[in-house]
Amino acid sequence: MEMPRLVAAEIEKRYGVRLISPRPPVRPAKIDLNGSEGRRVWMAAARRVMATHAKVLAALAKR
Repeated sequence: MEMPRLVAAEIEKRYGVRLISPRPPVRPAKIDLNGSEGRRVWMAAARRVMATHAKVLAALAKR
């Protein structure tokens, strides 16, 4: 048995949720990591990873 397809207006009326169209995929941009500006970007990314995964890194260090 096939489920009936709901139209966007009917979904909004029934559930109070407005459907939005999916965004197109964003292609990654090339970043030049050479020089002092590139090093700054690279270090900021490394600090962000360290802060995000601090508990995991600490647990791995205790093994």
